[in-house]
Amino acid sequence: MVVVDSQEGKVFNADVRVSSAKSALGNFSTGTDGFIETGDVPCGTWSVTVTKLDFETATQPVDVANAAGKELRFILTPNRVSSSVEVIEKIPPVEQSASTSNELTPVEVKTLPTNPATVEDTLPLVPGILRTSRGELNIEGTGVERSAMVVNQTDITDPVTGKFGQTLPVDSIESVNVLNTPFLAQYGRFTQSVVAVETKRGGEEWHVGLNDPFPDFRIRSAHLRGIRNENPRFVVGGPLRHNRLYFISSLQYVIDKVPNRTLFFPYNISKQESINSFTQLDYVLSSSMEVSASLHVSPQHTNFVNPDFFDPQPATPSYAQHDYYGTLDHHWGILGGLLDSIVSIQNFDATVGAQGDADMVLAPQGTSGNFFGRQTRAAKRTEWLETWSPPPLRYFGSHLIKLGSSLTHPSDQGSFTFRPVDIVDNLGVLEQRIDFSNQNTFSRTDLEVTAYAQDHWSPLARLSFDYGVRVEHQRLASSLRIAPREGIAWSPFANQRTVFRVGYGQFYDHLPLDIYTFSRYPERTITTYAPDGSIIGAPVTYVNVIGSVTGPRTFLVNGERVAGAFSPRGATLNLQAEHGFSRLLRLRFVYTDNQSVGLVVFEPAVLDTTQEIVLNGDGKSRYRQAEVTARFSWKSNQLTLAYTRSRAEGSLNTFDNFLGNFPVPVVRPDINTTLPADVPNRFLLWGRVNLHVWNLQALPIVEYRNGLPYTPLDKLQNYAGVPDSARCPNFFSADTRFSKDFKVKSSSKYTLRISLSVFNMTNHFNALAVHDNIADPEYGVFFGNYQRRYRGDFEVVF
Repeated sequence: MVVVDSQEGKVFNADVRVSSAKSALGNFSTGTDGFIETGDVPCGTWSVTVTKLDFETATQPVDVANAAGKELRFILTPNRVSSSVEVIEKIPPVEQSASTSNELTPVEVKTLPTNPATVEDTLPLVPGILRTSRGELNIEGTGVERSAMVVNQTDITDPVTGKFGQTLPVDSIESVNVLNTPFLAQYGRFTQSVVAVETKRGGEEWHVGLNDPFPDFRIRSAHLRGIRNENPRFVVGGPLRHNRLYFISSLQYVIDKVPNRTLFFPYNISKQESINSFTQLDYVLSSSMEVSASLHVSPQHTNFVNPDFFDPQPATPSYAQHDYYGTLDHHWGILGGLLDSIVSIQNFDATVGAQGDADMVLAPQGTSGNFFGRQTRAAKRTEWLETWSPPPLRYFGSHLIKLGSSLTHPSDQGSFTFRPVDIVDNLGVLEQRIDFSNQNTFSRTDLEVTAYAQDHWSPLARLSFDYGVRVEHQRLASSLRIAPREGIAWSPFANQRTVFRVGYGQFYDHLPLDIYTFSRYPERTITTYAPDGSIIGAPVTYVNVIGSVTGPRTFLVNGERVAGAFSPRGATLNLQAEHGFSRLLRLRFVYTDNQSVGLVVFEPAVLDTTQEIVLNGDGKSRYRQAEVTARFSWKSNQLTLAYTRSRAEGSLNTFDNFLGNFPVPVVRPDINTTLPADVPNRFLLWGRVNLHVWNLQALPIVEYRNGLPYTPLDKLQNYAGVPDSARCPNFFSADTRFSKDFKVKSSSKYTLRISLSVFNMTNHFNALAVHDNIADPEYGVFFGNYQRRYRGDFEVVF
């Protein structure tokens, strides 16, 4: 159980009482991390009441139907007037804060048919987040490089690419909160969303978990064809010293041979192997002081990255990374407030290779040869954060104030080696050749300083304001950026079951280090050939140039107009209405409008004497989304139903297409149009339902959405029409997992869980690829599909 305030700050020394109509389980008190573990709770209906001086009492009913763990999260709001009367409502009130999130907990998600093993695996359950057929996450129409991920307040995104990388094992997390509009100034380095992860700690009782201990075998034509995947997960936690020292460690090993149905077995396999380990120690020095230390180690290797019909195994890259980060947290309850000090040291090493040294060949029917781009890099980041949350202030109502600062030092060094790329027609005749003049090694360092102040002000019992300002300075960007934010939450009725929210804020993207290595990238020379093999004109060499922003500046951005002085920023308006009809149903309506400018994009430029590929800060995007989410809860059943109507438009040549791990070989003009991850309509249903047949539990995931856009190309791999103007067929998938638990008679601690998962139950055709080149004889044909399939699982639950 975790208790936080309206600003997501931990509430310590809160009194927690667990009782039923017949008896009381006991009284507990939260530590400096806001955490409490009640231990084993008998089956039945219980009431959990949380009280804290200067805060309103929070009460929540809990139905305990089995031995599985149940995780609760309480959000306390400050009292306007202190009162000794405890009021327990039949229907819990809606959160009185302008900043809300989509929350996921391990209890809800880790038994779903997708069998999520990491934080990243859980995110497609959130409206506005989807995974493409190539396995990439898209958040609100863009890649993850425009979003932030924090674990226990620490930024863990890759400082080079801005992407998430290997995320935590799902057994290590307490909760995952996706905030698409966090008007709290404590969050920064994003223009789209924030994924905030809280880890769990070991409790007063030792517990051991072992999931998926046996491999899944691949069976084809009634013959065993080896191991398909193996993903054993082990977690152990408990007290090394009761009431003082707690330990938890989770370990996950993954070997996954992922097939792609656009190719034939066994030449369609991506071979992935990784280890994902997270360990945390929590030492309670006193009732007001605690120290936590954690270590996340996650090496991984992938051979044949995302092979498909157009990029078969020989043309795919290989990828290896060795990431780790360690943190040391100090929580000190002093003067009625809470002082948090966090230091983290992170390491991100990566190697991108190829299957051989042959030239990469681009043809209308697909790619052959070997991947052209190799790179090695070693990146580090050291970060120091300080946060002070004073006790609630009484002045024209109540104020929850939070002040914070951070000092971050990232660095990156490495080298590139690019090999030639040949562009041929559908008969194999050479049309163009791209040669690269490889550059020297690179080394970049940066220094980022941030400070923020925020307040949650409740002048009335049913009215609150979230407002604050964040100031950021990034040395390589040569700019000082100011981000004001404000939001309002109003409950018009006394029962507080209805809340209206409105918020507006300015947000700034973090600028990854690979932007500032662009000048060290290999320069390209393009040679064009006639059908007889002769050269047409003179070869053209493009110089890599880091530009700046040419558009108007804002008074919130201060700095010189020098090379690399980028300030990608987004202004977001959010409107919400939420109502709790009963304990059975809670409904939320959300409208979001995000307009971003100053995005870093690249495009070819022809000047009087030279040709350049310029990295500038003139990109823009706009994302609009209307969302309706209904949450049904009855007894131990739960269903979430969401519909989103959205529109994503913007610049196509965002920096991540050419920089990062897997650059594209062809640079096309930058065009502002529909984005590749635009999904106008999406329905999503997931949850768990206890069936009355054989005591089975059903865990469905049902998704229906429009197909993703695609772009017609010509034989030179240039645009052959309006980019992203065509769409793949609509997508529909219904997956369900049926599971049943069997108690081991000899020991009440052990439960055997047998389950059967069915994927794409309706056998709907969901195209994985399309022939998108107009010179391809099969242009416009959709193909590739995962038909109905089954998976059996056997687990031991401790």
